[in-house]
Amino acid sequence: MSKTLAKALYLLTLFDGEENDITLDELSKRANIPKATTYRLLKTMEEHGFVKKVTLTSKSATTSSEAFQLGLRCLRLGEIAARQIDIRNIALPYMKKLCHELSESIQLVIPEGQEAVYIEKVESNRPVRLYTSVGRRAPLYAGACPRILLSFMSDEEIREILSRPLMKVTDQTSIDKGEIWETIREARQNGYTYSLSELADNTEAIGTPIFNQSGKIVGALSVGSFAGRLSSRSTVDMGIVREMWKACSEISKELGFIKPYPFK
Repeated sequence: MSKTLAKALYLLTLFDGEENDITLDELSKRANIPKATTYRLLKTMEEHGFVKKVTLTSKSATTSSEAFQLGLRCLRLGEIAARQIDIRNIALPYMKKLCHELSESIQLVIPEGQEAVYIEKVESNRPVRLYTSVGRRAPLYAGACPRILLSFMSDEEIREILSRPLMKVTDQTSIDKGEIWETIREARQNGYTYSLSELADNTEAIGTPIFNQSGKIVGALSVGSFAGRLSSRSTVDMGIVREMWKACSEISKELGFIKPYPFK
């Protein structure tokens, strides 16, 4: 690879989202590239729209300095790359591995409007296993996997969803908004959701979140089984949860989530 190109690409990676604007001196220092070389590279990238030069003014407004930020060309390329990412294809290998390790069926669910949609499934090899179908829909407040999607949405989105009439799927589906908000708070703290007979009688499930490059919830993995396989007296098997977190962490990373996965 051209050394000049490699240096320019490395400079771009230093804009990691932690800071919007980085000065020339700081970029040169972090990249360990001479200041003059760093400036020439940034100038070329600025001409092509990959970076943008901005002026930083001190709080006293008596001094100012130049800094750089990512340009709109990067935004455009990021949008194109994001459209090319298929969460189903990324998640499937991890789902197969998880299914093999847990000997339980694994589902991939995404949000769509007011509902969760099951878009992929890997069946366990158990002779008797839980049946769910790809294409199935469920309200976001009911069941472990839909509710983990709901839990990591913004409070404004959640209020909008819960402002509409809520319908029971089974006798165990809670439609009490206070109870739902409490399970949301627990999910945000614990990193998983658990449900018992909420979408079908005598079944249980665990859901864990998947995030994209913006840190937004874009999907979830669910392990579903008959009641008693995933928990003991409603105490969730944390060994199962940790394996699910590992899978969701890797999927999130491939989707561009650059921060450490928040649960482990």
